[in-house]
Amino acid sequence: MPTLVVNQGALGDLLLSLPAFRLMRKHLGDFTLAGDPEKCLFLKESGEVSSVFPANSAAFAQLYSGTIPPHLEYFDDIWWFTRRRGLVPTILMMPDSPKQTKIVFTVDEGPEQTNCSLFQFDQVKAILGDTEPTLHEMNHSLIYAKPQDEKKQFRLAIHPGSGSNKKSFPLPLFTNIVARLLEISPALDCCFIIGPAEKDMLEDVEEFALRWNGRVKIASGFDLTALANLLGGVENFWGNDSGVSHLAAWCGARTFINFGPTNPRLWTPSSGEVTVFQSRATCSPCGDKYRSCEELVCLNQIEEDSIFETLLAAL
Repeated sequence: MPTLVVNQGALGDLLLSLPAFRLMRKHLGDFTLAGDPEKCLFLKESGEVSSVFPANSAAFAQLYSGTIPPHLEYFDDIWWFTRRRGLVPTILMMPDSPKQTKIVFTVDEGPEQTNCSLFQFDQVKAILGDTEPTLHEMNHSLIYAKPQDEKKQFRLAIHPGSGSNKKSFPLPLFTNIVARLLEISPALDCCFIIGPAEKDMLEDVEEFALRWNGRVKIASGFDLTALANLLGGVENFWGNDSGVSHLAAWCGARTFINFGPTNPRLWTPSSGEVTVFQSRATCSPCGDKYRSCEELVCLNQIEEDSIFETLLAAL
């Protein structure tokens, strides 16, 4: 029975769904993943899904106008990963819908605030009627993770941005702590990862790198596969709550993540060894309120010395 799985989330969202995808594949066999083309193709190249369908295509958009496009007639079974039921096309939710559609909610918006990976995994278990597997069984690293004795890229990789400026701690937090680490550890080398969302930081990071005689490198312009290969070969990673941080954890790097407005209880990666640095602001975490917040005091209230000591111990 051909199965279509829809998840239109960003990179971090897809990786939070990965244990559920693996459980589905165990039961249902290969399926087609519909979502952002770049992210879905990355999971295909990683061997996690067998085929992909671009959710930004005109054919897919027909669902929202009340018709099922010919391309989707092929699928007998549709699984829709969504934060809220209202985001699913109405035609798939009608009692007489020609397609059987199963809804998996991606975020626990109730009082329990279960981690997103576990929340989705448990729903898929219930739908499949499988009580045996545990999340841990589906949490093995992506194929890019290298054994510890082969992690020779960098001792530390840093990603100072995120998909939203409202989740990104100030760049000086990163450069100040990295400078202290470089001063105390003469053998340390590190790499700053700069993507499209961090282009405004590039000049400052380049200026910082020039001060350290080649001990600080910059990785920019990488596609997801190249970035995963890089992260699979580093020992430690430090960044904000972002898709790159999730990718680092899934690629086997010891991962340290700054959380400000978002809730680590929900959003911490389920794979790998992850340490959370939480803002000290009394309003942190605030859930989705940060989207309309103008002050963002949480991004300026984090224990710099504590982060430094934790990273130094790891290195």
